Amino acid sequence: KKKKKKKKNSMMQHTSNMHMKESKGEKIKDGLTIDVVDEEQVMMHQTNKKGENSNGPDSSRHHPRLLLSFRNGLAEPDVGVAESLQNPTNELDHFRFNLGIYRDYALAQQLIQGEEARDQALRESGIKQISHVKTTHGWLRSMMTFETRAFDVIERGFAVVMTNTLVCTILHEIAGLNYHDRLLQQFDTVYSLVLKTSLAFLLVFRLNRVAIRYWEARGLWGNITKHSRALVSGILSHCKEDVRHRDNAIRWTGGFAVAVIHFIRNDKSFPYEELSGFLTKVEIQKMMDSNHCALYAASKIKYALKRSLPVTEDTPIGIAHARTIQLNLLEGEVNNLIFQVSGMEKVRSTPLPIVYVTHLRTFLFLYLMCLPYIWVVQWHWGTIPLMAFTAFALMGIEGAATECEVPFRKDRANHLAMEAYTMILLNNIQGLVVQAANMDLEEQQNGD
Repeated sequence: KKKKKKKKNSMMQHTSNMHMKESKGEKIKDGLTIDVVDEEQVMMHQTNKKGENSNGPDSSRHHPRLLLSFRNGLAEPDVGVAESLQNPTNELDHFRFNLGIYRDYALAQQLIQGEEARDQALRESGIKQISHVKTTHGWLRSMMTFETRAFDVIERGFAVVMTNTLVCTILHEIAGLNYHDRLLQQFDTVYSLVLKTSLAFLLVFRLNRVAIRYWEARGLWGNITKHSRALVSGILSHCKEDVRHRDNAIRWTGGFAVAVIHFIRNDKSFPYEELSGFLTKVEIQKMMDSNHCALYAASKIKYALKRSLPVTEDTPIGIAHARTIQLNLLEGEVNNLIFQVSGMEKVRSTPLPIVYVTHLRTFLFLYLMCLPYIWVVQWHWGTIPLMAFTAFALMGIEGAATECEVPFRKDRANHLAMEAYTMILLNNIQGLVVQAANMDLEEQQNGD
């Protein structure tokens, strides 16, 4: 009886509190306290994401007069809003954005607002690499693909070899031209000892060197991601006094990543949407017009860092010393970004020495041109499909090496998915900025 009486009193007290809050102009829903300034705006916000009561393109934007009161530091999003978000990992950030909580954090608002256009532009630009078959997709899918075999690299040489094979087979089978068996046997012995062994060594070495170059280029892109994350994290932690220049340094860090893609490909222009939320069209155009767009972005980062950590004659010695140390550390991260670009320039401008490639291709071509005259005596018309298989196998190794030697092109499925790497990096930067805003909001709430 005592427990039932205590529970009844507790429920009455809870109902009383709810009536008191509603009388003050507050509304409670799913554990979230919302100050209702305009009941019509609240209803619009709850139905916009579901496609109901939509009155135009601006109906899904956040309402400045809709305020959120935190409970235990964080609030959970409304179910209807969460279901409409495309990226579930950012649904809480988008929910807060729609409520207008980030209205005092300009950079966080810009990045969230431009995320969809940015991802779409990068995905469309890198669709060739993003959508093609991966080695992890299994044997069947990887064997059935044709585009990734880079047949267009070897198609001319393959056509010459097969034409020679066809002529050789017709002369032997139709014209009755017979080759001296003993001479062919002696030639086959020398052929096997010299050409086969030499070609095997040359092909393996060629493919191995290209694999090293490909992995080096991928490692350089990984370093860009690593140093960009460290740079943005350091900026958010140590450059809080001058918000404008701090945000500029972060914006240009994202611009640097996109600039590297188009510099290494020698692109003269690129869609503005790839940096939506990071840079304005005027800033992007100035970067594209520069001689070296990646270095231009890096210089902008350094300028913003220097302005966000100023040291003058009036700065106290302790503060000046701390700012100088931090500035040197952050500029070191920027220099590391520049080093990665230099490494990719080395990969792009220094292919394997031409003397090695010329030697390999010459001997490979002669080997394939002589092979049908040895096989036609035994295989007759079967020499044609057998030569097609052999030529494709051996020339395909050289074609794969040629395909991946400088892996930066946009139209090649086997090349690096630089748009995908950059899209992840830009979203990481957005996540760091939004997380910094969330932590600041929590501090303000705890301070109050």
